[in-house]
Amino acid sequence: MTRELTSKKVARPILLVGGGTGGHIFPLVALGEELVKRNIPFIFVGGRIGRERQIAEEYGWKFVGIRAGKFRRYFNLLAMGQNSVDLLRFLSGFFEALNLLLRSKAPLIFSKGGYVALPVVMAAKLLGRRIIIHESDSVMGLTNRISLRLADKVLTAFSPTVFPTHDSKFEQVGIPIRRTLRQAAKLLGVRKSRRLILIIAGIQGSEAINQRVRQALAQLILITDVVHVTGEAQIQQHEIIASQINKKDKRSYRPFAFITRELPYYFQNSDLVIARASATTIAEAALFSRAMYLIPLPNSAGDHQINNARFLQAAGAAVWREEDLLTSEKLIEDVKRLLADKAQLQNLGVRLNNYFNEQDAVEKIVEIIIGEKNNG
Repeated sequence: MTRELTSKKVARPILLVGGGTGGHIFPLVALGEELVKRNIPFIFVGGRIGRERQIAEEYGWKFVGIRAGKFRRYFNLLAMGQNSVDLLRFLSGFFEALNLLLRSKAPLIFSKGGYVALPVVMAAKLLGRRIIIHESDSVMGLTNRISLRLADKVLTAFSPTVFPTHDSKFEQVGIPIRRTLRQAAKLLGVRKSRRLILIIAGIQGSEAINQRVRQALAQLILITDVVHVTGEAQIQQHEIIASQINKKDKRSYRPFAFITRELPYYFQNSDLVIARASATTIAEAALFSRAMYLIPLPNSAGDHQINNARFLQAAGAAVWREEDLLTSEKLIEDVKRLLADKAQLQNLGVRLNNYFNEQDAVEKIVEIIIGEKNNG
C-alpha cells in the first residue's frame, strides 16, 4: 500500500495550457502525443467553449475548461464594458486554476499562450509551481509578455536574439508538430512530371491571397500544378473557376476549403509553399524542407507576421512580399523565377529546416519538461 501511494505521488500530471487558435492548440496536441507515448500523465487545460475541448476529447485526453477574459487594447465604451466583464471572467478563471493545481498537485505547467493561459500561469506562480512558456512567433503575444517574468523557462521557435529581453531562460527549440506530419516528412516524395505549388490562404481564407491567385491562375497552370487552400468562405467561387478550366489543364488546379489528412502528402510533394507568415505553417514547411514564399498579414498583432518574414528572409530561409505591393503580375514573375532555379528552392528549404530544426523539436521540449518537472 505504501509503495502504491508513493507511486501515485510521483505520477503527478503536468498541465498543458492554451487555446483559442490552431497555433496555440496543435503544438499542445503534438506534445500530448509524445507524453502519451512516454506514459507521462497530463491534463489539457483550455477555454470552456474553445475548439481545444473537442480536439482533446477526440484524442481521449483529460480536459479541464476554465473561464478566461480577453483584454481589448482599443478603447471605446463597448470595449470598456467588455473588458469589465472579462476581468470578472479572468478572476473566476484564476480561482478555477488555483483549485485545479491544488487538486491535481501538478508540479509544472506548459503554457502555449492565448488569454486562457494567463490565469493558470499566475495561479501556478502563486503556488510555486514550475512554469514553461513557449512562443512561436518573433514577437511575443500579450499573454507571453506578461508571463515572461513569471516563467522558469522560455522556449522559442525563432532565435532568442530576436527578443529584446532575452536572457539565460530563453532557448530555441522550434515548434511542436503533430506526429502524422513528422512521420510523413521521413518519406520520399512521389515522382511527378510537373512542378507543384501549395498555396495556403488559411482556414478563414485570405481574400488578398485568393484574389491574386485568381488573377494569376491562367499563367500559373501553364508552368505548374496548383493546390490551393482557399478557406471555407471562398471555396465555392474557386470550385466554379476550376470547373471552367479546359479539359487538358483541369488537373492542374485543385482548390480545397481546407486540407487535413492530405496535408502531409502535399507538403511532401510541393516545390514551393505560398502562405501567410504564420509560425505554425512556417514550421510545418520547415519540417519538409520546403521553400516558402511568404505574404504576411499586414495587420497582425504587433506586426508579428511581417517580423517573422523579415527575420527568415534575412537568414536566407524564405522569400517574402508585402501584400500591398504584390500584384498578380509580380506573383507570376516571382513564381516563374523560383521554379526555374532548382538550386535556390533547395537552398531555401534546407535553410528553413536548419533554422527551426523541427525534426527534434517535440522530443527536445518533452525532455525540458521532464527536467523542469523533476526540479519542481
